[in-house]
Amino acid sequence: MLDSFLNIVGHSLQRRSNPEGIRHYLEGKQMEQSGNLDFVDPRAIGVAVVQEQIRVMRTYQAYADRMYRFVADAAGQGAQLVCFPEENGVLLLGQLPMIQPILKLASRQLSGSEGEIDPIPPDSPGTPPPPKMPPSEITPEPAAQAGGISVAHILSFFTPFIKDAFEATFSTLSKGFGLYIMAGSVMLVEDEHLYNRAYLFGPQGEIVGTQDKAHPVDLEIGMGLTLATELKVFDTRLGRLAFPVCMDATYFETFKILKRLGAQIIIVPISNLEPFQHYLALRGIWPRVQESGVYGLKSALVGNLYALQFTGQAGVYAPFELTDDRTGVVAQADSFDQDDLITASLDLTRLETYHSAYFGDSNPSLYRRYIPEIYGP
Repeated sequence: MLDSFLNIVGHSLQRRSNPEGIRHYLEGKQMEQSGNLDFVDPRAIGVAVVQEQIRVMRTYQAYADRMYRFVADAAGQGAQLVCFPEENGVLLLGQLPMIQPILKLASRQLSGSEGEIDPIPPDSPGTPPPPKMPPSEITPEPAAQAGGISVAHILSFFTPFIKDAFEATFSTLSKGFGLYIMAGSVMLVEDEHLYNRAYLFGPQGEIVGTQDKAHPVDLEIGMGLTLATELKVFDTRLGRLAFPVCMDATYFETFKILKRLGAQIIIVPISNLEPFQHYLALRGIWPRVQESGVYGLKSALVGNLYALQFTGQAGVYAPFELTDDRTGVVAQADSFDQDDLITASLDLTRLETYHSAYFGDSNPSLYRRYIPEIYGP
């Protein structure tokens, strides 16, 4: 009975938000080629990172309008690359019937809150922040199941709709404005496996490549997330780009591998389900950039969804010796929970000539001795 209902809902959503209709809707906004990629100077690569308040999108049009505004603003500020946050595609699920009471119940369970929680008006930011709690207390059920039905099983009915709508939206926007767009990530089910997958679109609307998340948080472990088995670097007109997802930046190995593969700009889309704490946030992209000698871009999903609090601080980062104030911060959002668009210009020629003295103090014989034991055969 449940499968039949989910199947009907999934097909209904596909009919209402089909790729052709999505493209037609966005093209009706009279998008114009930005011309930002007409000339690419490696000394001035224009980038933009989105800090996006989480919202319940009750219609596809609301979702498309919001994505359009971010891209249009970035294009107007000279961006050649626009980066969206983790779970950006999941916001499409706001169109599901009964999604608000479902989210209300789920957020209460995950946060451990009690009592009544005021509903969020459609397509608007959430409620005031919940009581602060350490991330370790946000622990899902072992199999993230509802009545014996796994999250992956439920999402499998909606994956065709989510995938088509997500890809059509950003393919149309990237082609319409003539930009590269790292569209953030979306939860998809393929062959009964659940993935958290990020996308990069090119200026002709093509999918340049995708990257699955490699390091899960507790919630994703409970959902049975299938993890990436490779890290990828993509050749573009703006240099060699990579985009590991959120928690992937917590581990130095991720950036070390990508740097060895030739990455120059590493983008990290995040959606941190935790109260903001400056030093906790430093476990991510900033130290990885300093260790690896690359440029780092961080996009963030922020704000409150019922009892859940998402925080982050979108920004652009560089080796500290390449920043005028020697902080390693090129540009950064002023808040950790409000909409923002951060733009900056990156000089790849400086990056290529930059060499930290610390990069030469490796000890390969020591590593060979211990690494097989640490990581397995």
